Amino acid sequence: MLLWRRSVQTVSVVVTEGPIFQPPDATVSPRFTGPRTFARLPHTQELTDVDCAIFGMPWDGATTFRPGTRFGPEAVRSASGMVRTFNTAHRVQVLGAGDERRGALSCIDFGDAPTVPGYVEETLRRIESFVHPIVDASVIPVGIGGDHTVTLAELRALARRTG
Repeated sequence: MLLWRRSVQTVSVVVTEGPIFQPPDATVSPRFTGPRTFARLPHTQELTDVDCAIFGMPWDGATTFRPGTRFGPEAVRSASGMVRTFNTAHRVQVLGAGDERRGALSCIDFGDAPTVPGYVEETLRRIESFVHPIVDASVIPVGIGGDHTVTLAELRALARRTG
């Protein structure tokens, strides 16, 4: 659980103890190497000690004019390879632990939700089922890619938990 405290100079985040999922050190492994995950985060479906799970929704079956949003998750992951874990303007460690555990945000790339080309209802059902374990573990789900229809499946999974 995240607890935010604001002051004029700093923003602190207090999280539970445990391992932290974070991108590898760019001085050891260059940013352009390794498998494509969001911001080079670890690809896992282990939700213990995770604050945020990023997942793809590669589907564009409800698009009528310009399909291609099914390639969105891959494009976002590729573009995020150069994301830095520390925001210098705000002096905030966004991803990972940095030099200390305090203020760390443990994030993972949960993979892509399964989809069925051409079948809207079945795709929404599968995406909703894919998001359930994330929501049930009290982890913040962040879906990327897909046409606007896929948001409904994500909202249904959240509504089941929160009402």
